[in-house]
Amino acid sequence: MLVIDGEVHEFQALPLIFFGRQKPLAYVVNPKAASTASHNFIFYVNHGYRYFDAFRLWDSHVATLRIGGTEFLPDVLDQFLELNPECFSIVRDPLRRFISAFLSKVFTTDDPSYHTFREALTSLCGLDLSPEADPARSCLAFAQWISAQERPQDLDPHFRPQHFNLAIGSRFKVDTILRLEDQDMLHAYFAKWIGEEKAKWFLSLRFNEQTRYKASDCVSDELKSLVRKIYAKDYELFYG
Repeated sequence: MLVIDGEVHEFQALPLIFFGRQKPLAYVVNPKAASTASHNFIFYVNHGYRYFDAFRLWDSHVATLRIGGTEFLPDVLDQFLELNPECFSIVRDPLRRFISAFLSKVFTTDDPSYHTFREALTSLCGLDLSPEADPARSCLAFAQWISAQERPQDLDPHFRPQHFNLAIGSRFKVDTILRLEDQDMLHAYFAKWIGEEKAKWFLSLRFNEQTRYKASDCVSDELKSLVRKIYAKDYELFYG
């Protein structure tokens, strides 16, 4: 906890932020809420064309610059401060975000970087991730596991409550927070940077879309209730 001028700030670390070298715009990462699209938007705004591999952009330390946590590279920090960018992020309905993260990172093998996590869940925590598993039952079991974690701020960012990803309550402030469901506001914001027609085109693109399962395959009344409990502050702050 940090107290500045009598105001209590819960966190001192910066959220993960991506920005370019030319345009005063930065993206505060909130996974499973159009994060890959938003990161690629930063590149597009700065170059006028798309990065050649939308997903691998995350791995590049050249295409975009990043800053976050409590320790910074001095030259990157200087560039961020000199640019003084407008920072934006996107939030998503917590239930849909949770299911999307579960399907792409846990229930399927689409992301090999989550193999160790999936292995621990199924081998040590009793979560059925077999090809025969019922996605609704496994999703609920995973939500129960998430609910049992004592420090939600330490969860993987894909499952962490969104207000932690955006560092709400910290000294850092996100200038613009958009809701994924509000397509008109998304279009207006993107159009401010690249124009109406290009914004319409960019928002029509699909990044990392998982098509084997639908959100409806996982939904149950019990899951809805549990997600409401886990992400209560997200609902209050962004969907109240």
